[in-house]
Amino acid sequence: MKQMQRFLALLLMAVLTLSMSVTVYAKKDDEDDEQDYSVSDVYFDVSDSMILVGWTVGDSECKYSVQLYDNKDLKAKHKVGTSTTVSYNAEQCDVTQRILNHGSGTYYAVVTAKKKAKGDSSYASAIGKETIYSEDLSTIRKNVKSTSTETTTEKKGNAGTGAKGPGEAAPTTTQSSSSPAASTGTGAWEALSDGRWIYRLSDGSAATGWYSVNGVWYYSGADGIMWASQWVESVATPGVWYYVDESGAMLTNVTRAILVNGVPVNYQFSADGVATATN
Repeated sequence: MKQMQRFLALLLMAVLTLSMSVTVYAKKDDEDDEQDYSVSDVYFDVSDSMILVGWTVGDSECKYSVQLYDNKDLKAKHKVGTSTTVSYNAEQCDVTQRILNHGSGTYYAVVTAKKKAKGDSSYASAIGKETIYSEDLSTIRKNVKSTSTETTTEKKGNAGTGAKGPGEAAPTTTQSSSSPAASTGTGAWEALSDGRWIYRLSDGSAATGWYSVNGVWYYSGADGIMWASQWVESVATPGVWYYVDESGAMLTNVTRAILVNGVPVNYQFSADGVATATN
């Protein structure tokens, strides 16, 4: 009789253990089913100084890519510039310079999630459409030129000053292994044998300090070598910082985690590239 009771007790424990395992797996499956990497309501926000593409995200965090087209068939030959990747909480992307370079017309913005929920066969994507008129671009160019002049005056005083970031020791500069941007009519990128880059101006000299290529700001030291993964402090306004990423481009309109004394800190970068810690 005791053996029978012992057997029944062991059997009951086995059943309870199996039931708990099924519950745990079921819960995990339910959580997977609740992943929401959606994107919707893509729109253009055209102001007197910039053109933004905005959208609405789902409940699950992921990055999103933004690609402009000048034709509704969305073929590669109709791409306007390269795609831009932004973080989950940005929900906006500055496309001003790409449209200024391309000109007036009807544009299509495709915003695509960089993750997909379990069981989904494709990444969530949404499209927005807007016609940009020449009058809009004229107004923006006038305002951008005014702002650019002020920004350039400040940044010219920054050459050679950006050895460290907010509250951290000077990081090791990492150079890009691929060209940071296409050549322009006023200069061209030159790859060095060690994988680093110099931007040659039309007169053959190397750009130093801050300079803009296709609407993107880059920074080179006195030796002409482009900086990457590096902080640059403003001399005109001490305590104001900019950051050039691994491609050498100054970060704008994005939130990015950057190591400070070995600890990741989230920074929000404004349209002008000014960094503000958010945690």
